[in-house]
Amino acid sequence: MSETATKSPPNPLLEILLTIALPSVALDQLSKPSSVGPFWALVISLLFPIGFGLWCFYKKMGWNLFSILGFLTILLSGGLGLFKLDAFWFAIKESAIPIMIAIAFPLSHRWKKPMINALLMQPQLINLRALNESLAIGTRKAQFDHALFRASCGMGLGLIGSSVANFFLAMHLLGGKEPGSEAFVRSIGTLTWMGFIVIGVPLLAVMMIVFFILLRSVEKITGLERNDLLNPGQTVRRQVVKRP
Repeated sequence: MSETATKSPPNPLLEILLTIALPSVALDQLSKPSSVGPFWALVISLLFPIGFGLWCFYKKMGWNLFSILGFLTILLSGGLGLFKLDAFWFAIKESAIPIMIAIAFPLSHRWKKPMINALLMQPQLINLRALNESLAIGTRKAQFDHALFRASCGMGLGLIGSSVANFFLAMHLLGGKEPGSEAFVRSIGTLTWMGFIVIGVPLLAVMMIVFFILLRSVEKITGLERNDLLNPGQTVRRQVVKRP
């Protein structure tokens, strides 16, 4: 294995899990009175993005984008919990996470590890061997990178829509309830499962639309047929004409 391969960064989805998702779950669970409480829950949760960011800086000589986003997200969530702010600020927190991930999609191209690759450019979906061979011709790689960036912007717009929906859903469920009360906590639980349905399903639809638009762009760039691109095997039925 080459040195470059050894130093390759982790999967972006794994980074989101370690720096945003897992710390968020820890913050919610540990903030309960029966556990360590809001302050120490915030401290423990912040250790995830801080620790991962320091590890990335030590191993790869650079700060990790998702560690920064995770730190800001957990700091915002924990701060709201400490001050027991009302439904409006809780709704702001709920909408902040998808906005930060939305920004991360196009911004990840600057770090040369597009998040869109972890979602769509997988061997289970795409014949990567045929794709890479075709992209080695002429200026196709640059065109492909531009198409990937447009797909990332599409995912970002979908997440911004999710953020807006998150805000209004939180206001609908939590508005008028006293922060920290039993009704407030119960509504937070309702918000969690309703969010998966009301927000998750449309977001999945956006991802599918982005995938098929990207697939159509890749067909035009490479000259490969859709069936060849979606075939994870070794063969390509049509000869790809080499264009300058």
